[in-house]
Amino acid sequence: MLDSFLDNPAAAAAGFFALVCLTVCPLFRTRNGILWAQLGAGAGFASHYALLGIAAPSLVNVLGLVQTLAALFSTRSEALNRIGYGLIPLMIGAGIYFWTGPTSALCVAAMGLIALGRMQSNQWTLRLLILAGGGFWLAHDYLAGAWIALTADFLSLTMGLAMLANMARAETFRPREDVSATAMPRVA
Repeated sequence: MLDSFLDNPAAAAAGFFALVCLTVCPLFRTRNGILWAQLGAGAGFASHYALLGIAAPSLVNVLGLVQTLAALFSTRSEALNRIGYGLIPLMIGAGIYFWTGPTSALCVAAMGLIALGRMQSNQWTLRLLILAGGGFWLAHDYLAGAWIALTADFLSLTMGLAMLANMARAETFRPREDVSATAMPRVA
């Protein structure tokens, strides 16, 4: 494996940059933080796959970059919201155009779910869709032999699951407003 990194150091560097961005992505507590980290991961993976000569995931990641930018500003602009959702079928079309078999199907499913997740304002929906897409990327990168991306997928999924557990725990122990002592009627 070290030989493959030494044979293509640019692909290794791009993949490592993407690995770092994707690994820290779930640790952000805001939608914008997650999306900015995904922007970095998308740029890294688009370069990584292109340098490895794997066209479909590279192109879909470039489309993902544009879609992430639209998603970042979609809450302020209806047009960007439409562009963000409109790029999802384009990603699917790119995967069909560059079809190479099961890896293309996994790539398309991964980016479709993640792109749909990016458009969500609800943290739970955003994170669950991104995690679901991450599972497809994990399978894709294993089959494609993209070991840096596979490591990033595994770390990101692990961090994402930990953050979901943390969010669930925080919601479980948060006092409800309608049950607090101050909300109870006074008995005279």
